[in-house]
Amino acid sequence: MKVAVPATAANGATNASTVTATSVGSPAVSASATINTIAVGADFNTLLVDNDDNAPNVQPIYATALTTAGVKFDVWDLKTDANLPSNYMKAFRTIVWFTGNSYPGPILPYEAKLKSYLDGGGRLFINGQDLLDQAAGTTTFVRDYLHVTWDGSETQNDKRTANVNGVATSPVTGTAQPPAIGAVALDHTVLGAAFEDRITPNGGALVAFTDDSGAPDALSFSGTYRVVFLAFPLEAYGTAAQKADLVTRVMNFFAAP
Repeated sequence: MKVAVPATAANGATNASTVTATSVGSPAVSASATINTIAVGADFNTLLVDNDDNAPNVQPIYATALTTAGVKFDVWDLKTDANLPSNYMKAFRTIVWFTGNSYPGPILPYEAKLKSYLDGGGRLFINGQDLLDQAAGTTTFVRDYLHVTWDGSETQNDKRTANVNGVATSPVTGTAQPPAIGAVALDHTVLGAAFEDRITPNGGALVAFTDDSGAPDALSFSGTYRVVFLAFPLEAYGTAAQKADLVTRVMNFFAAP
């Protein structure tokens, strides 16, 4: 069966179709399924995935940052519907994914879909405190797709920092997009916690931010797909203008040849 979405369908328009199959040999045997379709507007190339479990709900902070940066986006709230369709993800060039206070392992149920999305050349901007907590940071996806080496111990976990610091050689925070980012304060009252992590980039990933000790806590990776990963929450980063600036830098990095 083929479902065709009309070219005139508005962004976000939905439709549900019921398909019933009946056995030719035993007409009394049949089964039905519902096929849901969602239209994605041609100029909506970014999907914002809310994985914060509303504890607290920081989605409005991301919506403001994206809007200020001039990004048109759709939203998928995993607390409302945990079944994020893989094909829907692939309709977007860029996914912005945040986990807020969620732990442990908030992205574990979605790693296979994220892998498939990135294998198709996607762009992923993902962040959250405690995203790597415990064994969640030791998965194949984290190692080979987020390009983070994590030992699962407390050596790198929950390392509070007052500021995050841009890196001059980073294509996101450095001189490639002047002016380079300096020290930016984190507001730990936003989430009511300070569980930033220190990371070890691997596989050609580049450090994007360091904490006050000089240890990496964010990275970028460019290959057949692109990733920017913050081991701290964007919602705690600087002012509203600084958040929008960082979003703009990430989008520029994703769009670069």
